Parts: sequence; structure tokens; C-alpha cells
Amino acid sequence: MTKESLKQTFLELVAINSHHPDEAEIAKYICAFFDRSGIQWKKDSFENIFASIPGEGEPVLLSTHIDIPEPAPHVNPVFEGDIIRSDGTSILGADPKTGLAVILEFARDLKLVKLVSSPNFEQNSDLTPISAHAPVEILLTRGEEKGLLGALNADYSLLKSKIGFCLDEDGPVNQVTVKAPGYVRFDASFTGKVVHTREPEKGINALQVFCHAVRDLPWGYACDGVTWNIGQFQSGTARNSVPRYAEVHAELRGFDTEKLRREAQRIAERFCKTAEQFGATCDVQHNVMFEGYDIDRNHPLFARMNVVYEKMGLTQQYHETYGGSDVNVFIAKGITAVTLGSGYYNAHEYTEYADLADMAQIYTFLTEFLRVQ
Repeated sequence: MTKESLKQTFLELVAINSHHPDEAEIAKYICAFFDRSGIQWKKDSFENIFASIPGEGEPVLLSTHIDIPEPAPHVNPVFEGDIIRSDGTSILGADPKTGLAVILEFARDLKLVKLVSSPNFEQNSDLTPISAHAPVEILLTRGEEKGLLGALNADYSLLKSKIGFCLDEDGPVNQVTVKAPGYVRFDASFTGKVVHTREPEKGINALQVFCHAVRDLPWGYACDGVTWNIGQFQSGTARNSVPRYAEVHAELRGFDTEKLRREAQRIAERFCKTAEQFGATCDVQHNVMFEGYDIDRNHPLFARMNVVYEKMGLTQQYHETYGGSDVNVFIAKGITAVTLGSGYYNAHEYTEYADLADMAQIYTFLTEFLRVQ
């Protein structure tokens, strides 16, 4: 196994446009990869992909998602040594495909008993292959970027693991996410009265109502500790008609779930009250899609990870984030998992890049973690 093999798999993955709900092509690639490697796999009703490799002892879950945040049908990678960049015309898709490439390569080598521990990620005759390792379960989810849809709809009866790793975070492998927020999906629809623009006084302008509703709301944060963002907005039907409707798709995030709920309710009431003042109506739907977590650093998982980091000359860098991941759902399902840095940087940006050296380090970390002493 060399970095060249890892690079080749990564490039094949980023060449596949896998924006939800259109993950069929990348799923076909993954399943074919597992077939060639002799790895058993299955799908659940949501088309998430599960795979397993037998071993000794406590099973370990390895996971990431297979969808990208926006369509990228024509990715043009630029190479600078171990760095693979987007050319600036699209995202690279490194989120999540660095982690996905590592999981695929690692699973194949684990199945074929080809794993060796090497900080330089090159075969060396002095290194000892792993002859015994923990069982591995793999879960690759759909629709993560749309709100952890795959994780929320996964069939957890197919898993036995109670610990695991999600390869879905910026940075190197010792970047460990231990705290993440809950998430509220917030959708609102304002309805006014449409009239011709020659007689605007006879109409009720839904766009104007919306503007008044959000006029004094702070952007970025609804309050201390709760983020607030309107990501999509739509209004009106014609240039010469007073807009009858205005629709917004928004979100809130926060570590304190009850505070998160209160802020969502406060904004919803403000929207409805403003609409009433103008003679319009407002329909608001807001739901907690997943709750936040703060993992106890005394959990045995961290001590076991630290042994590996010390062997690799690394130190755990604990990290909290306002970004959610499938781990939010795993923890709620009784799986103590952490999100690890996956060798990508500038996620969701057109300056996104992957670092093959970091990806190789993840491979080494997983090799050592799964080794049965």
C-alpha cells in the first residue's frame, strides 16, 4: 500500500458527482470496491451502505457520508506534492471523500491482511503485518449534508459496535471533535395578497412582511450560544405583481437543546405576530432534528486513542464545533463515537483541498487502534 493507491481512489471518488439525492453512482462504485475486496456489504431501506470485516474482540465502527454539499459534476483537481486542490471553479468534494477513500483502502487491506504500521505509509520489510485485529463495521450514509438524513434513517439493528470513528472533520487525525450542537430545521411561509403593481395599496406584500419580521433579528447568532441563519429565500411570481408569498428555509444550532428550542419558538412567534400586524399569515415549522453532545473525556475510548497517538508522536487536540455530523445521531443511538480530522481543509469552499500525508496518517492511526495486542 502506498500513498499513490490512496490518491488514485480519492481521485476516482471526486470524479463522481454525489449530491443528495443522487448518490446511486458513488454507491455503485463503493459496492463494486467491496466486491473486489471480498468484503460483505448490504444496504438498508434508506440505501445507506453497511459492511463488516470479522476480527477479535470489541467491534469498532468506521463511518463517513457519501454525499457532497453541492453539485460538482466537473471537478478539476490541481496537484502540489501531497496537496490536491480544487481549481477554484467548484468544490473538490474532499468533504467527505478523503475519509471515504481512507475507509475503502483500509478495509480492503484489512480484509487481505496487508496492514502494516508505518508513519511514512510505505511498505517496509522491517514492519510486521497485523495478524489479529478487532472486528470492523462500516456505515456509509446518504444525505448527511441535507441534515444527517442517512444517519437518522439508518437501520441500527445491523450494527453491534458501541465505539467508533466518523471521518468527517477538517484537519489531521489528532483533531478530535468532542462537543457539537443540536440542530433545528426552521421553515416559514408568509402569505399576503397579490395585486397588480398599478394598485399596490390593495395588496399585502409578503416580502415586506418578511423584511419587517427579520429587521431587528441579529444575524449569525439569535442569542448568545445559538446560531441563526436563513440560507434560502424565495418570493413572488412576477415582476409586475405584488408578491403574495415569501418562503424561508433557515436553521438554528446550539449546545443547550432547551435554549435552542426556546429561540426557535421566539422567532416563530415574532414571524407570526408581524404577519398578523400586516393582515398576512405565517406558517412556521420548526423541529429539533438532532440534539447536541459533549462526550465524557474519561470514556475508555480516549485512553485507547491516546496510546495510539503517543506511539505516533501526536497529541489529541480536543475540539468543539457548531457543525453537526452523523456522530450526533450515533451517540443518541448508544454508540460512543468521535469525529476525527480527515485530511481535508476549507470544506464547502472553492479553495477546498486534501492532504495525502494527513490521509496516510489516518490509515496508520486506524491500523494501530485496531491491532489486537
